[in-house]
Amino acid sequence: MYLTLVFIVMLTSGTFIILRINNQEIRNAEDELSGCAEYIEEQIVYRYDDPTDFQEAFLQLFITSSSLRNVQANIIDSNGETIASSTVGSSRQPITYNNSAVISALAGNKAFDSKTKSIDSNSQVKRWLSYALPVNDDDGNVKYVIYVQMDASGITSSLMQTASTILIAVLLALLLTCVIALIFANTITSPIALLTRKANQLAKGKLNSRINIVSNDEIGQLSRSFNHMASELKKTVSEMENENRKLEVLLHNMTDGVLAFDEKGFLIHANSLCYEMLDIDQFKISLDWFLKKVGVDRSDLLANTITEVVVEENGKYINVAIIPYESDKISINGVVAVLSDITKHRELDDMRKEFVANVSHEIRTPLTTIKSYVETLLDGAIEDRNTAYDFLHVIDDATDRMSLLASDLLALSRLDTNTISFDMRKLDLRAIADSCIKQNIITAKNNKHNIALIPPAKNNYFIYADEARISQVINNIITNSIKYSGDGTDISLKLSSSKTKHYLEISDNGVGVEEKELKRIFERFYRIDKARSRSMGGNGLGLSIAKELTEEMGGTISAYSSPGEGFTMVLAFPKYKE
Repeated sequence: MYLTLVFIVMLTSGTFIILRINNQEIRNAEDELSGCAEYIEEQIVYRYDDPTDFQEAFLQLFITSSSLRNVQANIIDSNGETIASSTVGSSRQPITYNNSAVISALAGNKAFDSKTKSIDSNSQVKRWLSYALPVNDDDGNVKYVIYVQMDASGITSSLMQTASTILIAVLLALLLTCVIALIFANTITSPIALLTRKANQLAKGKLNSRINIVSNDEIGQLSRSFNHMASELKKTVSEMENENRKLEVLLHNMTDGVLAFDEKGFLIHANSLCYEMLDIDQFKISLDWFLKKVGVDRSDLLANTITEVVVEENGKYINVAIIPYESDKISINGVVAVLSDITKHRELDDMRKEFVANVSHEIRTPLTTIKSYVETLLDGAIEDRNTAYDFLHVIDDATDRMSLLASDLLALSRLDTNTISFDMRKLDLRAIADSCIKQNIITAKNNKHNIALIPPAKNNYFIYADEARISQVINNIITNSIKYSGDGTDISLKLSSSKTKHYLEISDNGVGVEEKELKRIFERFYRIDKARSRSMGGNGLGLSIAKELTEEMGGTISAYSSPGEGFTMVLAFPKYKE
């Protein structure tokens, strides 16, 4: 467009110049021819009265006058016939002229003609510039016409040279314009092309794209604005990524599962925990599928209203809270579901209920015994001294049983509320084991059990604990082995050590317990053989108390057993450090 504009301007300007030069040359030629005609009128027509002398005087004038060398001149009478001419001799027949200039002059008007064409002596067509001047007699009639003409080839040649010069100037101007246009276009388009490339890179995520600013013009300002936009965009994207990472970390480390669906029911977000809870593959989750799985109808969902259901999945109880949200007050824009594993809560609730039932049962049994025997005594059995003594012994046993239950419940309560006190000090676990064996050896022998401490590998096993509490734990385990293993059972205590801990294993070779029961032996009021436990005075709290006492002193307790292969309890305590 720039080149086209320059070409049109140069072409228009050149044409205008050529036309102006042509018009100027024609005017100059007209003035020259007019001067020549007036000079001939003055030197010949007014000087000679006889027309026959015109030819001789005409030739003589053209020979002597330098101003008439470039023109041809003729004197024409009123009939249009030539009576004198600069191109013919006196012996030749006069020439008759009838062009427009001569005709106008014969009519009494001076005339100039620039379009006259004729054939010269070489049979070539030439263009002539002609001028006709009428000469009037005393009556005002046209007597003669002085007709002069000039060859226009000089003017044409001059115009051609001018046109050639203008054409060369146009070509040079166009060439210069091309160079300038390329430089100018490169100055404009290169930064724009660079901006385009950088913008495409920015759109593809290359947020470090920057442009070097080399000027302060509009392109420079645009480049500066682009760099500022890229910096702000990088900052914004970085902040969004940080927030998204925080949200991802928060969601994936939640103890609850989270599912989010859009308005079309497609899954848009989920953390890993929800897949574990529902044991599902993420590729098949949709809102309709999820609602069907949890047993909720889509029509029951109300915007900004929580719908809660509890479902059981693979032995787990999961509380599902479904919250539809809306972008306006007309339609639901999406659904968020929060999944909470309440299995432990259910188990704790069941344990609480079982605990209450067990406590009630354990209290009711001795109370019923006491009440029935007291009523029997009141009804007259007290009169029988032997019977009364037997009943009182039963009542005394029931009272001891209730006292033991109250003591155990009080101990558990203190452990739960962290109000129990410990006299923590340096102890030798080997000495405590020996002491506990001595305390139970008579009972063991009475039940035909062998109890012994396997010789340890070293002399001392120092730990940091409460002597009375750890003795209570060990005695409880030994007592259970004596009570619940068959006659003739061997009970052994074995000490060992690791890099950081001392261990005490208490084992028997009794009947053992099944794995499903082994998992529950530390639960409160749990007894493997309830009838046998009650007959032996057990209430199912001993091992619970032992476990909690051990953990309060920084140790651990674990149980290992298989049916028919005996039972083993392992106590582990950190080694004592000064």
